[in-house]
Amino acid sequence: MNSTILISLAIFVFALGFRFYSTFLSKKVAEIEDTKPTPAVEFNDRVDYVPVKKWPLFFYHYATIAGAGVIIGPTLAAQYGWLPCLLWILAATCLAGGVHDFMVMFLSVQHGGKSIAEIAKSEVGRISWMVVSIAVYFMVVVAIAGMGMGLLSALEHNPQSTFVVLCTIPIALILYLCESFRLSTIVSSVVGATLLVLIVIIAPVLYDAGLLAPLDLSRSQIILLLVLYASAAAILPVDKLLVPRNRLSGYLKVLIVVLLASLLLFMMMAIRMPSITDYAYVGGPIVYGPLWPFLFIIITCGAISGWHTLCCSGVTPRCISKRSDIRMVAYGAWLLESMIAVVALTLACLLYPQDYFAINSGPNVYATLGMQPIELPKLSNILGFSIEGKTGGVVSFSISAAKVLATLVGEEHLRQLYLFMVVYTAIFIMPIIDSGTRMGRYFIQDALGITAANPRRWWASTLILTFTMVSLWSYLLLTGTISLIWPTFGICNQLLASIGLMIATAYILRKRPPIYGLVTFWPVLIFASASIHGAIIKILYELLPLGTIAAYIQTAILLLFTTLFLATLIDASRVYLKNLTRKV
Repeated sequence: MNSTILISLAIFVFALGFRFYSTFLSKKVAEIEDTKPTPAVEFNDRVDYVPVKKWPLFFYHYATIAGAGVIIGPTLAAQYGWLPCLLWILAATCLAGGVHDFMVMFLSVQHGGKSIAEIAKSEVGRISWMVVSIAVYFMVVVAIAGMGMGLLSALEHNPQSTFVVLCTIPIALILYLCESFRLSTIVSSVVGATLLVLIVIIAPVLYDAGLLAPLDLSRSQIILLLVLYASAAAILPVDKLLVPRNRLSGYLKVLIVVLLASLLLFMMMAIRMPSITDYAYVGGPIVYGPLWPFLFIIITCGAISGWHTLCCSGVTPRCISKRSDIRMVAYGAWLLESMIAVVALTLACLLYPQDYFAINSGPNVYATLGMQPIELPKLSNILGFSIEGKTGGVVSFSISAAKVLATLVGEEHLRQLYLFMVVYTAIFIMPIIDSGTRMGRYFIQDALGITAANPRRWWASTLILTFTMVSLWSYLLLTGTISLIWPTFGICNQLLASIGLMIATAYILRKRPPIYGLVTFWPVLIFASASIHGAIIKILYELLPLGTIAAYIQTAILLLFTTLFLATLIDASRVYLKNLTRKV
């Protein structure tokens, strides 16, 4: 097996999904017509509601939804072998993840660009509205903890990577200044990309000169930096840091995935990971649990994403100029993100299994596997530091991607390429940390009816909610491991996506023939059953036996999410029966 076959198969299946299934969703399920104006046209205020052409909006939305989960999940799931991972990504992307994003964005447009919580109130009831608001808050906590774990491993005692990632913050502020002086978006983006490349080039030089020694930071020190960054970014106006940084990251996300996919497509690189490993039956050394249900839980964002429930009912629906654009913007952008999942899976499987497990397993666990690294000593020598035991998926993705890119410019540049790929994954993670902290606060404030009209109450709630959220995810980062936190995130992520699909089902049963309700409800049966089954296994056999505070916090979050899902299911079932009875 080689990379060409995997990438070719993904492109073929995704093309079929877009051509036929998204057309079916648009014409038969949603019955989209351009004769009715969108909220962007109807309420155009040039601030929140602004009509944007299809392709610029496509890339904006892609930059918004593409998070680190789509890299980390498939990378960790490779412990089961490439075949089950690939089959699940391809099938679930076209038949579940794309359906979820399309229907949530369509519903938001139908409801005047409102959020998923407001849609839940309209389509199902107040219980579901409160459930979504609470679920979003805790979803952000586990998302930041899960994705931040990979970033921690990449930065811990690695001054070069820490320096480069920290430099992305002043670069974003420079982009803001460029735009303040009314430079075009293209010019400011070129400035940002140039600065980023220069930083990557000079980082090894500064390190070799001993100038980066102060950035040789421990785990707790890096967490403190992330806490300070997230707290500031969650309160600052979005145009100062988030908007310019996200615009630059959006371009990089597209360019790098296209470049990597092209190289993997044409260079026929050997896949070294078995199609199915023995860990598929008994659970692996990276993440506890067998193929069912943990393959679905670990891959998570590579197949469906609850995070997209927020993104597809946020800014983007208020910018749709024609309803027919939803097909490309929602379903199409999801396919492009899922291509990252296939690329990440392929990169993980290009590594020798001995090296893959040496990076992604803890040293004590790896010592029990009876394996010896093959290329890692050489790679560590080139990089100037060891990458063994750097769990979390970020390091193995970065080094494998750097090796692929080195086929273009030479292995002597592997060090710089690795640093660049660490930054590349960091720009997937940083928006989750800052935007997620802000978004979780928004939903709770909206649910409690707190607005800026009452400054004292608004600022008090902002500080309290931000402090609570940051305290929770920083504690999980400080005390947890990727093998503990990532499945918790995957379970919560899939349950939130299932809630979004249940809300869409309520709309379909009200407006369309009942048979179409299966389009959105059958994925709920699979994802919810896998998530609840996985939660039970994880709580009984992993978290409770640990007996730590962090384990109890994760147990509480899993029980809370399961309860919230069941509450929504009961609430939605009432609406389903009402709509079905009305049509009989």
